[in-house]
Amino acid sequence: MALVFAGLVPHSPLLAPNIGREHRQLLAKTLKAFEELSDVLAKAQPEAMIIVSSHVDSGYNWWNANVALDYHADLSPFGDLLTNNSWPGALKLVIDLEDYLGLDLPLRLYSQPTLDYGTSIPLLLLGAAAQKLKILPVGYINNQPERQAVFGHKLGEFLRQWPGRVALLGSGDLAHTLGSDQPSKAQARGHKFDQELQKALEQNDEAAMLNMPQDLLNKTGQCAWLAYLTVNAAIAEQPGQWRNLVYESPFGVGSAIWHWQTSS
Repeated sequence: MALVFAGLVPHSPLLAPNIGREHRQLLAKTLKAFEELSDVLAKAQPEAMIIVSSHVDSGYNWWNANVALDYHADLSPFGDLLTNNSWPGALKLVIDLEDYLGLDLPLRLYSQPTLDYGTSIPLLLLGAAAQKLKILPVGYINNQPERQAVFGHKLGEFLRQWPGRVALLGSGDLAHTLGSDQPSKAQARGHKFDQELQKALEQNDEAAMLNMPQDLLNKTGQCAWLAYLTVNAAIAEQPGQWRNLVYESPFGVGSAIWHWQTSS
C-alpha cells in the first residue's frame, strides 16, 4: 500500500511563528494538533507528499500541478523575511501521475518554486516529519465538484499501486464568518457550514459533501470544501476512519485538523 497517510489541515498565516507571534497562543490547540499529526506522519514514513490546496492555480477543464526541482517558502507578503525553508520536488511521482490520469483527467504542469502559503505553512508546521519529503502541490478544476471527486478517487487508485510511500494532505480553512464582528446571519451560516462539512467527512459521506448548499459554500469565505472532498475520495477504499484532532475559531475562521486512522 503506497498511500500511507492522509490528513486535512488549516493554513492560516497566524500559525507561522514569525507572523502570529504572541497571538499564536490563541491557536494553541491547533498547534498542539499539528504536533500530533507530525508524529503520525513520521511513523508512516512516506517518501513523498501530495498537497492539494485552493492556493495552487486551478484549471478551467484540467488540474494543475506545480513542478520544481526544489521549492522554498516565501512569507514576505505577511512581513516574515526570515522563513526560508525548502523542500525537494517529487518529479518521478508527477510524471507517473500525469501518465496514469491520461486525457480523461488531464494534469497540466507548471513551475513555481516559490510556494504559496496554503502549501508552505502546513509543511512548516509539520516540522521535521515533512522537511525531507519530496512534495507535489496540486490544485483543483474550476466549478466541477463531481469531476473533482472523480479525480480524488483516481488519485487514490493511483497512489495505492504506485511503488513508493506517499502522504496526501488537504490544506484549507473553514468558514471565515465566525467572528463577533460579523452579522449574526453570517455567523450562523458559517457555523452551519463547518458542522455540515465535518459531519459529512466523519461519516465518509461523499454525497453529502457534493450536495452542500450553495449559500454555505459561497457566502462563508471557506477554502476547505474541495480539499475535504478530494482527500476523502482518495482514501475511500482504504480501511480506517477519520479522526478529528482539533476544531477552533479564535480569530473568526474555522480551523480543523483531521487524519485518517487506519484500522488495527
